[in-house]
Amino acid sequence: MTSPFVLLTGLMLVLGLVQAGLSLVASFRRRRLLRGWILAQATVTGNMHGTDGPASKGMHRFAPTYEFQDAHGQRWLGQADTYGPDQEIIGTIIPVMYNPANPAESTRPVRFISKGRLATSLLVAGFGAAAMFGTQLR
Repeated sequence: MTSPFVLLTGLMLVLGLVQAGLSLVASFRRRRLLRGWILAQATVTGNMHGTDGPASKGMHRFAPTYEFQDAHGQRWLGQADTYGPDQEIIGTIIPVMYNPANPAESTRPVRFISKGRLATSLLVAGFGAAAMFGTQLR
C-alpha cells in the first residue's frame, strides 16, 4: 500500500517537471521565432513601466525603449517585449535583435522567457525527487 507521503512527493515531482517543461517550450518557441533575426547594438532611450502578466505578481516591471541602426544604417525605434525587475540606464548600450525583412520588429534577446518559473519548478521537482528517494531508503 502506498503512503500519502509518497503520493504527495510524486505529485510534487510530476508538477515540477511539467512546469519546467512548459517554461522550456516557451523559450524554444521564442528562439525559433527569432531565427534569422540580426543582432544589433541599441541605445536605451527610456523605460516602459508596467506588468507582464501574472508572473509579475503585481510588482513593478520595466521594459526598455531603444534606438538602433539596421545593416543599411537606417535608424529605428523599438521596445522590448519582455519586462524585467530593473530599469535600464538611459544612454547605455544594450543588445537587440531585429527582423531583417521588417526592422520595425525588434526585441531584446533572452535565453529563457521565465527564469523564475523555471527555477521554482525545478526546485519543486527536486524536493519531490529527494523526498521520494528518502522514503525509498527506509
